[in-house]
Amino acid sequence: MPRVMQTLEVMPDGVRRGDVIAVGGIPHRVRNVRELRGRRKRLEFEDGNVFVLGPWVAIKVSRDRTVGGGPARPWR
Repeated sequence: MPRVMQTLEVMPDGVRRGDVIAVGGIPHRVRNVRELRGRRKRLEFEDGNVFVLGPWVAIKVSRDRTVGGGPARPWR
C-alpha cells in the first residue's frame, strides 16, 4: 500500500520513532525517544544529533501513513 507523510502537532509524549522533526529548519528522523527527569524527552536522531523537549512544548512532526489513513508499519 502506498505511503504518504502526514504533518501533526503533538506533545512530547506523542513523539515516536521514525517521526521527522525540523530543528532549525533541518529535518531529522527520530531514532530513539527516552524519558528524562521532569517528564522531558530526549530525542536521538539518525544523524547522531540529540534534542531535549520540555514536557509542555507542542511540536510539529511528519509521520509516515498509509494512503488508507491507518498508521504505516513501524519504522525500524
